[in-house]
Amino acid sequence: MKNIFKSIFIILILCLYESGTLTGNSCYPRSIFVPRQLSYNPILENALVLDAQLTEPWNYIFSVQPIYTQSIGSKLQQYFTLNHQCTLDVQENGSGDVSSLWFKVISSDDTFYTSQLSFRPKRYTYGGLLYFAAQLPCNFHISINTAVISTRNNMHIREKNVQNLGTVAGYDTVTESFSNSARLFGRICGTRTKTGLDDIQIKVAYNPYKNECLYWDIYGLFGIPTGNGSKACYLFEPLVGSKHVQLGFGSNGRWNIMNNDCGSWSVLSELKYRYAFKGTERRSFDLTNNGQWSRNMLFVKESNKYVTYPAINSLTLATQVTPKSSFDLYLATHFDRKSWNFELGYNLWYRSAEKVALCCKQLPAVGARIGMADLTGIAAQNPQTASTANISQGVQPGVNQVTSDTAFIPVTISDINLLSGAQARSLSNSVYGSVGYKFDVKCHTLQVGLNAAYERGSSVNTPDNITTWLNLNLYF
Repeated sequence: MKNIFKSIFIILILCLYESGTLTGNSCYPRSIFVPRQLSYNPILENALVLDAQLTEPWNYIFSVQPIYTQSIGSKLQQYFTLNHQCTLDVQENGSGDVSSLWFKVISSDDTFYTSQLSFRPKRYTYGGLLYFAAQLPCNFHISINTAVISTRNNMHIREKNVQNLGTVAGYDTVTESFSNSARLFGRICGTRTKTGLDDIQIKVAYNPYKNECLYWDIYGLFGIPTGNGSKACYLFEPLVGSKHVQLGFGSNGRWNIMNNDCGSWSVLSELKYRYAFKGTERRSFDLTNNGQWSRNMLFVKESNKYVTYPAINSLTLATQVTPKSSFDLYLATHFDRKSWNFELGYNLWYRSAEKVALCCKQLPAVGARIGMADLTGIAAQNPQTASTANISQGVQPGVNQVTSDTAFIPVTISDINLLSGAQARSLSNSVYGSVGYKFDVKCHTLQVGLNAAYERGSSVNTPDNITTWLNLNLYF
């Protein structure tokens, strides 16, 4: 037992270190958010279920669990923005965090567009969890769980204190620019909804030891992908399921501390490790030399340096995404008194940063070399490119002005910043409480339960969430 707790402690330290809690987190904003999947969450799988021991071969549990969860707090807001700022200062003249010129928002002569830009991303998920477990001969058992869910995401873009509207049709404000049809990827446009089947988790477990005081098993895990992966058409797109086969292993345990006429009291645990393999998805990227949000800047073709288009149209590429490792530690205490069941529990969840590799060898250029738009040169009627420009710069002399290149410098595949299109590391701590009631229905036992959980992320890479769900467990 001492060695088990020592191993758990070492794993916790490694997770904290790699996630950045002990070493500091990257301030780089991402173009993709991949939510935690419900079907692999041990709290949702185990609450008011793990305590039940199927004693005889071909005993079964079937559970349907209506569920609702939503993100809370400001972490998602900071995840997408420059330097994790809550509000961005938009100044056409280049004196703010973002210049509106890169969004084609250009005010009339002798005036400058200004505003305060912010996001309030919210994610809502509702549906039903499905769980099935069966005791097999020779101390083996199998469990299968998934979820049928609908997810609604909304960036809730807000632009306040707007002055001197843009004069280009369809580009009155930065908000309009984000939803303009010329922008093929990374759009921000109202609520986006997706409904489908979450990944299917299958566990095959073996119980090498059990008695009245202790029960534990070891299992192998197989995750069946059910999703289509990211398409990158919208920033903060809703995702259900994944494109990634998963393999893993783990162990469940139950220690019976008390069992008498007053009731029974036990401690439950699970350790789970999973590895998700690569799959093809589409992601949007920034450029290394041009910094954060450079995907939201403007490109030109060498054949016509005056005609600009959204850089993200060329910086959204097919990729091989490998989510890599995930780890869960689950601990709970369960108390039964007559037909009532009470449970309190905790879950530590860690997920590695994704590994992203490009499938293509060159940027989509439609037969022509492409480069960063030279806004200063366009204004002076002699453009080339602006290979060192960033999203804050404008064309006003002496105020953070875009620097023109002396010759056309193309953007190449080697300029891509892969970090910007990868899901960051995630680390969270969750607590939950459950109350249930069991009663007989003909020859079977039915359990009805109510559960609530709170998940707190350790950084802006992992949002806070609240979840509530019901248990309808049928034992036969």
